[in-house]
Amino acid sequence: MLRRLFFALPAQSLAAELQDCQHRLNSDGHRKPVKLDNFHLTLHFLGLQDDNLLPKLYQAAEGVHGSPFEVTLDQYGLFRHAQCLWLGPQHIPAALLNLVDQLGSALKALDLPVSADYRPHITLFRHAQGVATVPAPTLNLPVSEFILYESNSSEQGVCYTPLQRWPLVEQSLQEKQQ
Repeated sequence: MLRRLFFALPAQSLAAELQDCQHRLNSDGHRKPVKLDNFHLTLHFLGLQDDNLLPKLYQAAEGVHGSPFEVTLDQYGLFRHAQCLWLGPQHIPAALLNLVDQLGSALKALDLPVSADYRPHITLFRHAQGVATVPAPTLNLPVSEFILYESNSSEQGVCYTPLQRWPLVEQSLQEKQQ
């Protein structure tokens, strides 16, 4: 069976603040808000993959290590081609880039394509026609885990289901030096 998969950081801890952003932006004519349960910051999109790949993905993710960190979300942007209005960081933290790079290397080892054009963001609206006309808030997203999600479409819309979670844990000084 084929599944639509992606690795991401959960963002439900900011659901109320992100929904407030949606309310403030909706007067700009943006359409189709993302459901609160679906807020996330994508690390790597895998697309349609066979079930047989799941054990290899789980094993690859086990080898990814990092400590908890925060991402400051402080700018709105628009992917014109995809018509997605998003909130993301002006400055990408090194810890996030490290996580993306480690996971990307593990995915490349499985012969999976990895985008070279990484732009961290949380999608707020789909079918957005224009850029935001109000200033972005400054929100801090705490990151303590990453997740492999499956994207399922139904008559009720898209639902992102967590398949497996990997915690980010503080490393001792000795572990960091190795």
